[in-house]
Amino acid sequence: MNNMNLPKKDKNGNSYLSYSQIALFKRDLNQYHEQYILNKPFEGNEYTDFGSKVGTALETYNFNGFHNDEIDTLKKVTRLDLFEKKTILNYDGFYVIGFIDSCSSDYSQIIDYKTGGKGKHLEYSKEDYNQLHIYALSICQETGITPTKASVEFILREGNAFRGERLRVANKEPIKIDIDINMNRLNSVYWDVLKTAKEIEKYYETISN
Repeated sequence: MNNMNLPKKDKNGNSYLSYSQIALFKRDLNQYHEQYILNKPFEGNEYTDFGSKVGTALETYNFNGFHNDEIDTLKKVTRLDLFEKKTILNYDGFYVIGFIDSCSSDYSQIIDYKTGGKGKHLEYSKEDYNQLHIYALSICQETGITPTKASVEFILREGNAFRGERLRVANKEPIKIDIDINMNRLNSVYWDVLKTAKEIEKYYETISN
């Protein structure tokens, strides 16, 4: 295997990407440069901390720190058999690492949890959202099983931390967004990831010279 020259390498020197790295490269090159080239530490905030808090609660089914109405909402979120399932999608020269928020033990269903403000759920219906497609490809490559159902479960968030307001789970039904993971779409994502990896390699080599 010819190891591609990508910014992130594991302890064995093998190059790897993640969905977050791919998405950021496409969305904001300046921020990508700071985070993955200059290796500036990621600075979390109240919003990222809140998302992590919700994710941990859903994984552990421990809702300490949430009010009763928030707990009622969180208990409506679908929980499958496995949580934080590590996935690896291998390519010639690099791999893509990921963690599925929740999946069934037979790998037929995968779920990604998201939190956000009003209207933010719409971005997960867009063509460029391919996180669950990457996970489905990883499972297929690893097990020979292609998931048949994929969805984002979006938990609406209330409050404005910039105004000193407490962030909380809104008293609203979780929004379930079905993701199309037919084989044509999966194949398209597979090749798009490879294309992006080559663009990242070219960018990395250009700024390194």
